Amino acid sequence: MNSNFSQQSKDDLLRSLLPLLANRGMARKWATSAEPYSDLARECLTLANYTLTREAFRSYLQANPIIQTTVGMLLSHMAMAASVRWQDTPLQVQPLAKRGWHINRWLPTFLVIDGPLGRFLKAPDSPLNALLRKEHTSYPTLAQARDAFNHEIFRLVRNGVGHWSFEWLEDGNTPHISMIDWESGQTTVTVTLLEAEALHIVSFAVIEALDMGIFSRVNPKGG
Repeated sequence: MNSNFSQQSKDDLLRSLLPLLANRGMARKWATSAEPYSDLARECLTLANYTLTREAFRSYLQANPIIQTTVGMLLSHMAMAASVRWQDTPLQVQPLAKRGWHINRWLPTFLVIDGPLGRFLKAPDSPLNALLRKEHTSYPTLAQARDAFNHEIFRLVRNGVGHWSFEWLEDGNTPHISMIDWESGQTTVTVTLLEAEALHIVSFAVIEALDMGIFSRVNPKGG
């Protein structure tokens, strides 16, 4: 997914991937939506247009400028990554190039979720987190996204990728990724390549929707 996709294409992509996460206990209600990305974008716009939340978000973002800075850097990286095709590499290195292509997109996305952007979603002092604790039924998609990022499987995948503690296992036509605890050496969780991609795409969709729907509107240019 990138910013050049139409909103319909983003809806289609999320609608195909969210059921994979729902099967692992994440975002089950969101997975039933006919327009999962549009729902997310609408909720962000609603919050940006509401005076009280708009001012609270602006104050928080100005007090924590690293949030928008890191999101901007991630979007720049992903714009470049979107133009790279592992299929264009020499045939003999394509298996490695394919792995690298996925990892090159996963790593920064999960690190941003684990760091500054995660603070906006989950920190006790975040106005968004405070709002979702009180009014989660009014903003169900954002609440589902926040809860997905708190899910144990997401956390284990995020930590495994972030620490470079994972193993790529080729099993016929269904590659699996095993996350490893870097201290114990024990496998913590195994996901299919498609499930890992779903975690990445959903994460990036949330980051993009927050940036376009809230950040750029309540605090343009990080100012």
